[in-house]
Amino acid sequence: SWALESNEKAFFLADLGAGVCRSALRHLGVVPSTVFISHNHTDHAAELPLVLAVESLQKHRSMRVVAAPEVMLRLKTHRMHEMLSTGLPLEAFAEWMEAPEEEVLRLETEAGELQVTTYKAVHSECCFGARIVHGEIAIGWTADSAFDRSFLDILTSKTHLAVVDAREKSSQEHASFQEIKDYVASKPDVSFLGENQGCQIAIIGYGAASESPSFLEVGIPETAILRPGSVVSFAEEAGCIAAQKTLE
Repeated sequence: SWALESNEKAFFLADLGAGVCRSALRHLGVVPSTVFISHNHTDHAAELPLVLAVESLQKHRSMRVVAAPEVMLRLKTHRMHEMLSTGLPLEAFAEWMEAPEEEVLRLETEAGELQVTTYKAVHSECCFGARIVHGEIAIGWTADSAFDRSFLDILTSKTHLAVVDAREKSSQEHASFQEIKDYVASKPDVSFLGENQGCQIAIIGYGAASESPSFLEVGIPETAILRPGSVVSFAEEAGCIAAQKTLE
């Protein structure tokens, strides 16, 4: 998971899997009020019911859940099913906003307008990555996805940073480190984070520290490997100051 913050206030969270709430409180001090869920796997959505119950019903915060329509249906039908025992409608827990594929969804947040556009990932579960724009800053995110060149082309086009899921070995659910290296090498307008050329790619979702690109010595720059608490800062552009912070 990762989050966006502006002026040291977090306003957007990407996924809410097991352990993310604790990590958000540690690194951000709060669970952001806008939560995007890429898909309904446990490591991406497990804590959604509990967090909404605590933040909305106990702390009386206005929470918002954003997801592609296909994912939203799964969340409401399956992930949130246990909340039906409260006798309350799901609308009592959050505002549920669908983000149809390849359509720009505009959201008003504590940090101003946020634009979210979803794109279908390649995964066993129905999963969507996204292009997220705040002011002049654009971030692409694959969520969980097997390697798909056209998918990456979309998420790295006119984008400052692409947060990419990758593992040691390629599979039908995740891209490999080597596939991402080869992709970067083939694209003159794409580089790894820290190389400061075009869209910069950062690696996330690789698992434990012993499974990271640096530990396995696969040739990906250390600056491009995100770890819990990592911060990527963006310069002020068009009045927008933002930071992307990794939670797990």
